Amino acid sequence: MSTDPTRETPHDLEAVDRDDAYAQLVARYSAPERVAVALDKVKAEARRRAKARQLVTRARGGLLHNHTVREIARYFRKAERGRVDLLQVSEGTGIPLTDSRQVLREFVDAGLLYEYAEPVGKEVRRSYALAEGGKGGITEVFIETEAASRLEEQENRARGTLGWGEA
Repeated sequence: MSTDPTRETPHDLEAVDRDDAYAQLVARYSAPERVAVALDKVKAEARRRAKARQLVTRARGGLLHNHTVREIARYFRKAERGRVDLLQVSEGTGIPLTDSRQVLREFVDAGLLYEYAEPVGKEVRRSYALAEGGKGGITEVFIETEAASRLEEQENRARGTLGWGEA
């Protein structure tokens, strides 16, 4: 075995031992970091989905109008829109500005959308974009509110009452 540290050959046992030790050291410290990062992403997604379920529960409970929540979820679910302002959302969904603003605020609080506020003179212009990883939560909100809407329609038909816009 060579005692010269600058001269290593592939058959040098010390070099192989050092390489193995280095590989084990790297594996020990890098794998948990990757796992921790992945775990943080999973936890963030779980928190986002839990908040989305709370939003759906509030819509079902009548605190938010189920139709409004569903239409705004549909709007952001359909395509990658980039940043859109409040007026675009309102016009795209047919939901009045005040109702759109309230539900968009709920989506932001749930971590499904990002909100940007830009001063325009004395006014503040708000725009929204889908949050990273928010599409799954938006889809969940849409599916749940759609299911609630269909269930309500079935119950109304069973009772013989007409729903909104069915006259």
